Amino acid sequence: MPVKVATTDTKTGIINMHTDTPTILTNVAAATELALRRLCESEHSCCFACRPKERGGLGLSFALMQNGSVVADWICSTEQQSYANTVHGGLLATALDSGMVHALFARGIVARTGELSIRYRKPVLTEVPMQVKAWLHECYPPLFRLEAEIWQSNTLCAKAHAKFMMSKPSE
Repeated sequence: MPVKVATTDTKTGIINMHTDTPTILTNVAAATELALRRLCESEHSCCFACRPKERGGLGLSFALMQNGSVVADWICSTEQQSYANTVHGGLLATALDSGMVHALFARGIVARTGELSIRYRKPVLTEVPMQVKAWLHECYPPLFRLEAEIWQSNTLCAKAHAKFMMSKPSE
């Protein structure tokens, strides 16, 4: 389906609108565990979401699935609650965002969040295992659209979609 796309001329700064067909995963590398691990180490060594719990982080560790998505199993303690026995929504947003970053890392892409939209559907309980899942939905390099979900006890609790803009890897 054709969509309106904006491109900016880097010399003049003029924004041009044109119709384009989305590139759905055809212009990006296949996801690999090696790319995921390398970019995690080089780009996210100080990340709050990825940092081990004993060092004050959330302890998220994403694994690559065969379909190119990433998944992390996660349990939040009662110290991470907002209302009684309910995980703080800001931490859920962090986990969803982190999952999407890792889905890009798996494809060798470094990008920053430009827009994040979350639909909280059900409360996420503390001390109960949950899964954070994320995947690349569409790409218009240097712009990427991703989706992520949090599942707990076979129930979809939160769903996010976001736009990421490619950036240069850290030196």
